[in-house]
Amino acid sequence: MSKTSRFKQLPWQTLGPKFAGGRIEAVDTPRGDLKTIYAAVGSGGVWKTANAGLTWKPLFTNESTFAIGDITVAPSDANTVWVGTGECHLGGNSFDGTGVFKSDDAGESWTNMGLPDSKRISKIVIDPSDKNIVYVGVMGGRVGGESSGVYKTTDGGKNFTRVLSKAPAGIIDLVMDPNDSERLFAASWSRRGDGISGIYRSDDAGQNWTRLKGGLLEEKVGRIALDVSTSNPGTVYALMVDHSQPGSRNRDPGSLLFRSDDSGDTWECTHEGVVPTYVGWDFCDLRVAADNADEVYIGGLRLVRSRDGGKTFIGEGGFKHNTNDGNLFRLHSHRGVGLHLDVHEVWTDPENPDRVMLGNDGGLLVSWDRGETWLHLNNLPIAEFYCVHLDDEKPFRIWGGTQDNASFVGPSTARFEPGKEDEWEQVFLDPWSGGDGFETFPDPNDSTAFFFSQQNGSLQRGRLGDLQSGRRIRPKADRGTPHQFAWWTPFFASQHTEKTVLYCASQFVMRSEDRGDSWTKISPNLDRGALRKLSESPIDPKRLVAGGQRRVYFTSDGGETWEQRSNGLPQGNISDVITSHHDPDCVYVAMSSSSDDNPASIVYVTYDFGKTWKSIASNLPHEPVYSIAEDPKTAGLLFAGTELGVYVTLDSGITWESLCATLPPAPVFDLAVHGRDGALVAATHGLSIFLLEIDEIRRAAESQESTPIE
Repeated sequence: MSKTSRFKQLPWQTLGPKFAGGRIEAVDTPRGDLKTIYAAVGSGGVWKTANAGLTWKPLFTNESTFAIGDITVAPSDANTVWVGTGECHLGGNSFDGTGVFKSDDAGESWTNMGLPDSKRISKIVIDPSDKNIVYVGVMGGRVGGESSGVYKTTDGGKNFTRVLSKAPAGIIDLVMDPNDSERLFAASWSRRGDGISGIYRSDDAGQNWTRLKGGLLEEKVGRIALDVSTSNPGTVYALMVDHSQPGSRNRDPGSLLFRSDDSGDTWECTHEGVVPTYVGWDFCDLRVAADNADEVYIGGLRLVRSRDGGKTFIGEGGFKHNTNDGNLFRLHSHRGVGLHLDVHEVWTDPENPDRVMLGNDGGLLVSWDRGETWLHLNNLPIAEFYCVHLDDEKPFRIWGGTQDNASFVGPSTARFEPGKEDEWEQVFLDPWSGGDGFETFPDPNDSTAFFFSQQNGSLQRGRLGDLQSGRRIRPKADRGTPHQFAWWTPFFASQHTEKTVLYCASQFVMRSEDRGDSWTKISPNLDRGALRKLSESPIDPKRLVAGGQRRVYFTSDGGETWEQRSNGLPQGNISDVITSHHDPDCVYVAMSSSSDDNPASIVYVTYDFGKTWKSIASNLPHEPVYSIAEDPKTAGLLFAGTELGVYVTLDSGITWESLCATLPPAPVFDLAVHGRDGALVAATHGLSIFLLEIDEIRRAAESQESTPIE
């Protein structure tokens, strides 16, 4: 579709932001090369620097996926690079991949080498003396699956054999003994809590495997991380989440570090209590310094380190996380304080142990003194946006919230240019440099004020320039009826009133006429849980449409009465609901399949305010649709944001054309059209913000007869 689209030449502009970074899942470098770094972005592909991080080049821009689990450079050949796709961050906004890829020219081109059903690949290990011997750890789906296991190739990927299977548990970590390439350790992880999580060892290059016990946890085991010492043969460490610990915190209560000095035959817990940082679920990593078997790095919620083999740890938060007193430097200015939370990757140089790299939700950091000081390489446009709002300033500004890097505002004239400072700024920021941001928009009647939301209904009102000025305006619940807010809570300002009027939704739709200080329910309990979407008609202020998980609700009298009108819609999860600029009876709904194994495109329209529905998915590719946007100037001109790109229809959905030719593959979580300036803004969940000028598309739409589907 990209090749045949009449709009294939239209260039998307990369706007950033870059200074805040985004989630790094894995990094690696060629042996002995201090300038080249490959960075694997969880949902933003692969990036490469040849000058130690001053500038970067995107490498994975034409492949079948953007989701990355691991990247490994062959120790014996700097040009051979393997990528495992599918992110083993298993949260709701992470994605399956399409197998394992290989490059023989240092990332310039890629070949899919197979394992298409692997879904999520956790680790790739390459024999140090033979680049054709490769082991791949496959997690499988979110809860493992029949494809999970350890796979091996001895011919550079032409053929793979599964050498270890613990289905339905997935393989979450895989390491090779640096002193014996035939000895491997694999960690299985079952999220069902069925006792399959454990550690396995092979002493014969993967032919046979033994489950290790000898003092390890065997019951109620969560996620596991492994590493083997280079300097002290036989020393192995295992970080294990222990579900038997009392006082559960979040999903995983605590973790224990175990050490073996006989290659895993016997083990001892190295410390009292639990490791002093939350570990498990989405982040759990472990590394041993190449020259010191007692120096251990642990990545969890925070980074901690031990210098005595795990007996004690440099305190929670590790290395002055909460201050900027000389240990943290950045390429671009950032108003955050300390290292970002949520560590996904700890990398230690096998030949220069002073060099350590850290991948977390805030990006990539490098240390040249074993973690005493850090340089934040915050020049990658890899923010994971959830949503955008466009205002009417000149130039118009783009407001949006991101995963764990707060919310931003920037001019539509911003461009991603290496070496230049960002024109973006954060409008709020948690003390530890992050925080989830969702709906973010200015007060339509006060240029110094804005509104933003965080997870689960945390609505706030702030002042521009003060990052921690937020006044909480979350609606108070009635006694005995607590609000059920979605992770991404519907929240916006009405476009029809002279004073500022706000809407939000829990299981109820609510309205505020005093900027959030008080709220009035304007609906009964509509859905079985939290409402996911809420849209106000641009034409009729009394018309609102709310989307639950799988049902759609309508009011045409400002909330006095509501009707559920979902008959004719298929089974699926609602991802977007928008009301038309051109017809008050017209509403569009995008849905994603309720099954991970059926990624169909689902887009429907109603021309009678929900009484009947018609599919307009037409020739859209079979991938989830996350967002729909309508051009307010041109009837029949719609845009769809999918898991891999953006599509346009000039005839209300009869046919769709691709706008992906100059857009790298990325999940497009939100789209917005600026009617006055003729611009389409795409919010990607992994590659920041893109802008496309649509005047040519408008002219093409106006030159043909656009007839709505009857």
